Amino acid sequence: MLFQQEAPPLQCLRSSLPFATLVVVVLLLTLPACSQQPTNTTSLTVCGAGITVRYEGQPTVAKIQDLNGWVQRAGEAVCTYYGKFPVARLTMDVHLRGGAGVHAGTTYPEDGGYINISVGSETTPAQLDNDWMLTHEMIHLAFPSMSRRHHWIEEGISVYVEPIARVQAGQLTTERMWSDVIRDMWQGEPASGDRGLDNTHTWGRTYWGGAIFCLEADLRIRKQTKNKKGLQDALRGILNAGGNITQDWEIERALAVGDKATGTTVLTDLYNEMRDQSSEVDLSALWKQMGMQRLPDGSVRFDGSTSMAAEREAITRKEP
Repeated sequence: MLFQQEAPPLQCLRSSLPFATLVVVVLLLTLPACSQQPTNTTSLTVCGAGITVRYEGQPTVAKIQDLNGWVQRAGEAVCTYYGKFPVARLTMDVHLRGGAGVHAGTTYPEDGGYINISVGSETTPAQLDNDWMLTHEMIHLAFPSMSRRHHWIEEGISVYVEPIARVQAGQLTTERMWSDVIRDMWQGEPASGDRGLDNTHTWGRTYWGGAIFCLEADLRIRKQTKNKKGLQDALRGILNAGGNITQDWEIERALAVGDKATGTTVLTDLYNEMRDQSSEVDLSALWKQMGMQRLPDGSVRFDGSTSMAAEREAITRKEP
């Protein structure tokens, strides 16, 4: 999840504040106590970028090692997809609290890139290895900050790219990736009364509607370039032009830069089609064209002879 222009968290009130009136005293007594949990700080390097991780809580040495590996793997997946880490330095606050598993994360442009995320203290190494959320958050670093109206493209890119990046980095199987995509992507289809991606801000349209835009763009780029380029090239082009989270761009500028990187106008054209009108994609037909059938047990049967099988295979192929 990406948030912009949020107010900074309230800091603990200093004990030196004046207690001049009863009103002030009452106010201070009603405020929650400031958290003084110890913090362990670790410095990591991923693809030449520095990552400072602050673990808030009381993790054991073994737990810190597991968490460091989790951060490293997510960074390597993002670096694999984009060809480099999106920002020169990243600061992360990892809160050890809640039940087992990785909990809600948020990404901000402040300080050159900042991620706030929670992990349950009982989370196992296997759960960390299977996590997608931190990779999702790191992908937000690789695209310019948009206005709230265009939040769908920020979330859509992270939803779409995350499993592909993990496949390319050898962290996820292709079968598992496409099984999950086929299972979930229908949630991005427009419902009755839909007014396009720029104007329909439901959860499904923001996250999975944005992902549908990315999949459709990827396939169109590959078709027009005879599978020589894809959305990955467009997103790398945007990042290489300086378009990371620390930059405020208009969506038209970002799409034009991506189009230039692929030598097409796919992103701009598709945005004009989907921005302010309902544009349903027949996903069932698309899966058949891509040569995929999801079976009842969750496995996927692939057919390499269909019209878009080559494009499907190229999407998850690791690029140099």
